[in-house]
Amino acid sequence: MATKLMRKYSKPMMAVLGVLLMVTFLVGYSYQSGMGGTGDAFVLGKLNGQPLTKGKLTQARIDIRVLRNLPALADMGLYPMWLSQRSETRAAVQFYLLLKESQAAGFFPDIGDINLLVKQKTLRKQIGELLANNSNFAQPNVVQALEDLTTIDQLQVFIGGACRPSAPQLAHFVSELGTSVKVRYARIRASDTAGSMPTPSLAELQHLFAAYRTTLPWTADSTKPPLINGHRYPFGYRYPDRVKIEFLKFNRDAVLAKLKPTLKDIQAAYAYYESNLDDYEITPPATSTAPATAAKTTYKPFDQVREKLIRRQLIKRVNQMFHRMLNQAAHIADKPWSTVDINGYHHAIPQAKWVSYNTLAGDLGKQYGYTPMVGRWNHWLNTRDLASLKGIGDATTEEAGLSQALGLSVLALKVHALDPHSKNVGLLLHLQVGYDGPVLTDSHGNMYLYRVIAVSKAHNPATLAQVRSAVMHDAKLLAAYRADKKAGRALAVEAGRIGLPAAAKKYHLAVFSPSSFKALENQLVGMTPDGQPQYQLAPGHLPGVQVRSKKLMQASFLLAHQALGGTPSANMPGTAHGAAKATLSGNGQSAAKLVLTHPCTSVALDSQLEVFVMQLVNAKPVPVNILHDPTDLAGVGRYLMGHLNQRLLEQWFSYGAVTKRVGFVAND
Repeated sequence: MATKLMRKYSKPMMAVLGVLLMVTFLVGYSYQSGMGGTGDAFVLGKLNGQPLTKGKLTQARIDIRVLRNLPALADMGLYPMWLSQRSETRAAVQFYLLLKESQAAGFFPDIGDINLLVKQKTLRKQIGELLANNSNFAQPNVVQALEDLTTIDQLQVFIGGACRPSAPQLAHFVSELGTSVKVRYARIRASDTAGSMPTPSLAELQHLFAAYRTTLPWTADSTKPPLINGHRYPFGYRYPDRVKIEFLKFNRDAVLAKLKPTLKDIQAAYAYYESNLDDYEITPPATSTAPATAAKTTYKPFDQVREKLIRRQLIKRVNQMFHRMLNQAAHIADKPWSTVDINGYHHAIPQAKWVSYNTLAGDLGKQYGYTPMVGRWNHWLNTRDLASLKGIGDATTEEAGLSQALGLSVLALKVHALDPHSKNVGLLLHLQVGYDGPVLTDSHGNMYLYRVIAVSKAHNPATLAQVRSAVMHDAKLLAAYRADKKAGRALAVEAGRIGLPAAAKKYHLAVFSPSSFKALENQLVGMTPDGQPQYQLAPGHLPGVQVRSKKLMQASFLLAHQALGGTPSANMPGTAHGAAKATLSGNGQSAAKLVLTHPCTSVALDSQLEVFVMQLVNAKPVPVNILHDPTDLAGVGRYLMGHLNQRLLEQWFSYGAVTKRVGFVAND
């Protein structure tokens, strides 16, 4: 083991390597701090007619939390990417059931794989950091997590081995992976001209309102908009779940500005410097005349890093003070909430009995010499609004029991009044209106105590008048988009005649000329434990365009297909305009180059309310000899296997699939 690594993590590293490399002789146990206790008897559902309680998922929860603290596993292709992202409980159920299924099929931990894993330097370092810095985990927790992961991985390898691609699949795969096209394009956006559209009639407004009254507004970071009347427009007038909040902000920099370092702070800073000396090693520049013997190791002097390390100690003091203040504040605010129901939620009390945050802040200021800021939002906030709040919107909590850090935009909408049947975060933390949520910390070290003061459940607007301004705005956007589609078709015809740059000038549109691209992108994402490259296939995209649109990709490759004399596919968008003349060069041994004149097409994207007019510049098809040479095909077979396996395993290992296979019926 490297000397520096040993010095940095000392006992934790010695212990974990000893444990992992002799894993066959260990009997693991679970360090369940914050993981068990409250709600362990809660029944999540039935497995083959027998109740599955929250307590039975304790080990699965610990496994997942350990694995999520070891990101190096993802680089080696071993992190369980198939885990449900919907909730921590779903992920735990999924992991638990897959482990049981793997064990029932006769698969066991692969000790050889585990030993190979811990020889990987990055993972070894992450394990050491986890054990040194996180008291919630002990050495056997890491061992058990890796054992359970490799058990499931044995099943994954077995299932993946059942997939074998055919020769036509390989040829199609090679074509998508190897053929490149280059286009130039102009973009027409409805948002640019919507303001100049005439005022829509009342009938038009009523029609749009009726169509999207029960639909939530679409956001670009969600799934594609619903199909309504043959289109996927990004409209919606249903009110989402919304809340009002208030909070206390504990500003770290405000306190740091008044703190002066003591002798104890300086001594602690120097002690940290001494115990972490390797962090300050000076690496000498490489020279060809350097002697063969290793030079003496040198380090940055303490005075050079003194200010930074003293600030670290001051931050530690501030954090300790904030934690004391927050604990006291939570204790005082908790007093009026005396009783709880059988699920752990407090019985509601009138708002007049809530402890005032203004009073609480003033009392804390008198006792500690620092008064936290009181903030309140009296207008309704949805998920996006909460996430956009300055400071607290970026803050997260790592409350014991959570599988990952969660922010205000998630927690505030998980209160009991909005999510009464919650089996996950809401129930775990007993979030409710008026009662303090978990402490949040932002990226600047500021801490927040918050509570939801009012809620509005998702509902449909009763009349057009309630959302008239939004409907009016969307109606003008829609009118502009429909006009843009006609303009796009006309521009494509004109560009097919004189070229896109010249035609776009008449419309005062910019023309973009990105680099070439392919239908599939083969991305190197890391290395396997035995040193082999790990690839991940992703759909190609038009460079410079933020949205990954299949329609844009299909239209681009259709232009090349038509230019080569192929027959247009019925399911391909757009029709080429202009002369489809091509010159092919090459003798089959090198990539052929396609030189075109002005073939163009227009593509309308409903969800973006944008129209793209594209002209094909050139294309490089895969040479025929590569498509039919078995040797070359075998060279990409492994990648295709990975691609097909990825699709197969994502479905086979999904929460829905595994619960159906093993007969688990959830209560929710």
